[in-house]
Amino acid sequence: MATHTVPGNAVQDRINLSSEERALFDTLLAAANFAGSNTVLRAAGGWVRDKLLGLESKDIDIALDNMLGKDFADKVNEYLASQGKATHTAAVIHSNPEQSKHLETARMKVNSLWIDLVNLRSETYADGSRIPKMEFGTPLQDAMRRDFTVNSLFYNLNEDTVEDYTGTSLDDLRRGVLRTPLPPQETFKDDPLRVMRAVRFATRFNFAPDPAILAAASSEEVRQALGSKVSRERIGTELEGMFSGTSPAAAVRLLHQLCLFPQVFTPPPQLQQLLGNDFGGPCTELLEAGQALLQEVGLQLSEEERRLFLLAALLLPLRRLSYTLKNKQQPASSFIIRESLKWRVKEVEGVAALHAHVVGLAQVLHDVRGAGAVQSSPEQARVQFGRTIRQLKQHWKLGVLLVPLLQLPAAAPLGLEPTAAAEGPAAAAAGGGGSEGGGAAEGQLQQQVDAVQG
Repeated sequence: MATHTVPGNAVQDRINLSSEERALFDTLLAAANFAGSNTVLRAAGGWVRDKLLGLESKDIDIALDNMLGKDFADKVNEYLASQGKATHTAAVIHSNPEQSKHLETARMKVNSLWIDLVNLRSETYADGSRIPKMEFGTPLQDAMRRDFTVNSLFYNLNEDTVEDYTGTSLDDLRRGVLRTPLPPQETFKDDPLRVMRAVRFATRFNFAPDPAILAAASSEEVRQALGSKVSRERIGTELEGMFSGTSPAAAVRLLHQLCLFPQVFTPPPQLQQLLGNDFGGPCTELLEAGQALLQEVGLQLSEEERRLFLLAALLLPLRRLSYTLKNKQQPASSFIIRESLKWRVKEVEGVAALHAHVVGLAQVLHDVRGAGAVQSSPEQARVQFGRTIRQLKQHWKLGVLLVPLLQLPAAAPLGLEPTAAAEGPAAAAAGGGGSEGGGAAEGQLQQQVDAVQG
C-alpha cells in the first residue's frame, strides 16, 4: 500500500479495516438494506483521519444522508433482532445550540464497538439570530461545516472509498497543514471550542496551523466567545486531551501565544485584576520545565500521576494566592481546577497538597545535603521527611520532583510583593542546580531521595 510522508506521519492511500470494523460496517449496511431505507452510510471525521495515518481509532462516527441517528439506531436493532442477535438501546444526546452543540447524536453498541450516529447537516441563520437552524444536508455541506479539512473526510461504507468533498483535505493531511474548510473566523464563531481543538491537533500530529487560523483564534471576538459560549466541561475535556498527549507544554504554550490562557485557566473573579492577562507566561515556563524534568529523570509515572505533576507545575506560580469561598480561604489553583476546568476533586486536592508542602520539602532536602544554616542530624532529617511524606501521602515522589522547579525565576509567587513572596534559602537553592542539565537533574533527584531514605 502506498504512503505519503508528512512531519511525523505516514498517510495511506486507502483505509485498511480491522476485522472488527469490517464486521461492524457489514452489519450497518445489512441493517440499511433490511430496512429498505436506501441510506448511504459514511464514517466521518477523526476516525477517517486516524485510519489514513495508520492509527487505530475507536471514535467511530457514522453520518447518515436521509434519517436521524436515533431512527437508524432503531433500524439497526430491528435487523439484529431479526437475526437473533443482541440489541442495545441507543442513548440520545440532544442538541444544545446555546453551548455550540448543534447536532442530536445517537450512541449505541453494535457487535463489540461503540458508534455515534448523526445525520449529515446544513445550517441556515435567521436574521439577528446566532443560533443556526439545522437541516439535512449534502455531504459537501456537511464537510464544509466541520472544524478542519483533515477532519472533513468521509469513508463511504457503501462504496468502500474515501471522499474528499472540500478538495483539499487529503492534500492538507499529506502536507501536515491544519486549516478550516470555511474562513476560520466563521468556523470558530460556529463553535469557539474549535480553537482549542486546533491547538490539540497541531501539537498531537505536528500539524502546521494555517496563519489565518492563528489570526482568527487570537481575535478578541473568539476569545470572548470561548469564555462565554462554551461550557467549562467541554473546555476541560479538550485540555485533558492535551495533557494526555505527548507534549502538553507545547499545547499550553500555543494557548498562551494565542492569548487564550486566561480564558482557559480562568482565576477567581476577585484575583483577575491582580493577575491581569499575562500570568500565563510564567505558568507556561514552569510546565515546560516540568515536562523536560520528567523526560530527563525517566521516572515511571501513571497517566494520572503525570497529569497531576504537570498541573501542579503549571500552577506553581499561583501557590501563594487564595480567594474567599463561604468565609474560608481557598487556594486559587483549586478554583481553576474545579470551576474553570471542571476536573476531578482528587486533582484539586492533590495540587493543593503539593503546593502547600513543596517549600517545606525543599527545606528538608536542603538540610539533608548539609546546606542549611542550622544543620539537622540525619535522624532529624529523616523524621521530618517522614512527616512530609505522611502529609503528601502517595504524592510524595511528585513533591520531590516539584522541588527543583522552585529555583526557576518563573516560580516566583505571583500577586505578592517581593518581600512577602520570599520563601527562604532552601526554596532558592532547591534542586541544587535545577533542571538545566539532563543527567545532572536525574542524579540530584536520586541523591535527594537516597539521602532521606537512609
